[in-house]
Amino acid sequence: MKPLLINYLKYNHWANQKMCKYLSSIENPVENPNKESLYVTIKKVILHIADGEQTWLSRLNGENIPHMHNMDLQGSFSGICELILNNSAAFIDFIEHKSDSFFNANTEYINLKGKSFTQNNAEIILHCMNHSTFHRGQIINMLRNVGYTDQSASDFIMFLREREPSSSIKA
Repeated sequence: MKPLLINYLKYNHWANQKMCKYLSSIENPVENPNKESLYVTIKKVILHIADGEQTWLSRLNGENIPHMHNMDLQGSFSGICELILNNSAAFIDFIEHKSDSFFNANTEYINLKGKSFTQNNAEIILHCMNHSTFHRGQIINMLRNVGYTDQSASDFIMFLREREPSSSIKA
């Protein structure tokens, strides 16, 4: 289980890097408005991804997170990308140092609405990474809606294909 989850975390970091690299190549990437979206700007979506990863990592660390920290963050696009890349790298580092028993254990936490939950750690990791993937897809759609249609694929299978065959998970 651990090697697969680490691979998925590395995929998440790779996809965040690709997203930031692409967004840095276009004009005003974080301010493209999209009134159809819950998060009106790309900046808000990126900050939501960063908040999600930071919140779940903190919960896995046994910390209570009463609110999202980054949604109102002001700053440059490069600063926002640095935040999300630091978060995804910290998640990898955290998981790489956990024993196999951690992935079968549960974490108790209180959600942002104040309700208590207990969830398996491996399931939390998968949920968090799927959450980030969903919102990166939302960013792609926001960009397509304003004419940016040349993004390269950033799905998990592309990540695996770009890696050396020796790095694949062995059964």
